[in-house]
Amino acid sequence: MVSAGTDASVERINVLVVNDDGITAPGLVKLVACLAATQKFDIYVAAPDAERSASSHCISIHGAVSAEPWDVPGATRAFACSGTPADCTMIGVHVLYPRVAFDFVVSGINRGDNAGLHLVYSGTVAAAREGAIRGHAVGIAVSLNTYSRSADYAEAGRLTADLVTAIAATPGLTAALKGKVLNVNVPNMAAHAIRGVKLTQPGVSCTQPDWVRVAGKDFDGVIAATDAPFGDGIVELPIPLEGALDDDDWSKGKRWFRNKPGPPQDDRREGYDKRALDDGYVSVSVLGIEPATFPMSGEEATGVDMSQVMAALGGSRCLHE
Repeated sequence: MVSAGTDASVERINVLVVNDDGITAPGLVKLVACLAATQKFDIYVAAPDAERSASSHCISIHGAVSAEPWDVPGATRAFACSGTPADCTMIGVHVLYPRVAFDFVVSGINRGDNAGLHLVYSGTVAAAREGAIRGHAVGIAVSLNTYSRSADYAEAGRLTADLVTAIAATPGLTAALKGKVLNVNVPNMAAHAIRGVKLTQPGVSCTQPDWVRVAGKDFDGVIAATDAPFGDGIVELPIPLEGALDDDDWSKGKRWFRNKPGPPQDDRREGYDKRALDDGYVSVSVLGIEPATFPMSGEEATGVDMSQVMAALGGSRCLHE
């Protein structure tokens, strides 16, 4: 696409950059810098004004969303938005830059992987997916496999810029990928240590929840002051073994709980995203925007005779009253 205000003889590629870690996150800053360094892209930013990790594909329909001009080096224009990551893509496409036809919506670079079931909860993936849905663009979600707040995003940024450049330079590839999402997970390694790139399927790896009771809701400053995964440094209070059913003292009032990361549910199957990532490869999975379903018969995929399910539904009382 040729952008307004540029030399019409030079074809420029329009990229909307979003994330879920917030507009000041180092992953976003490095991503914009790496894209800008190629001198091939017109880069626009619409990102949350604060961290909104694990927002999934939540959108704001019960309140107003604000947008404030922001300075992101390398971006043509940038706005910090009060909404979710998916909101940021929506408002970027429809409100902030309505006359820009985006070729790519690139989300990231996320702090922490979005492999396996993490992509269900991920605001990073959702923002890229929203670009594929509403912007008819190529959605690219990029995540670095570390939760360290002092992580180096340089290699992940370079790889992302190379990926977008290669797709744009290959005849017909951008058009073929529009309406799809590339979910890219990068090992937290030096460039020479990364073993290559693998095309993968999303697996079922996931960090398990480890709910803890806390004194109140205002403790995020304790977490932000540490270089550790979410939840470290919190003073935990006891939870009865049987939960609320075994808590005679809890007859009224609020108690506060924190979803702290617990043990991982691993997925070491060959060909799946977490296996490739753990083995030192960049994992790339192609995601569609259609809700996933089993085949019409269902039996082959699920091992269940779906005719029994349909017969039970057909005999449901509510369908005959």
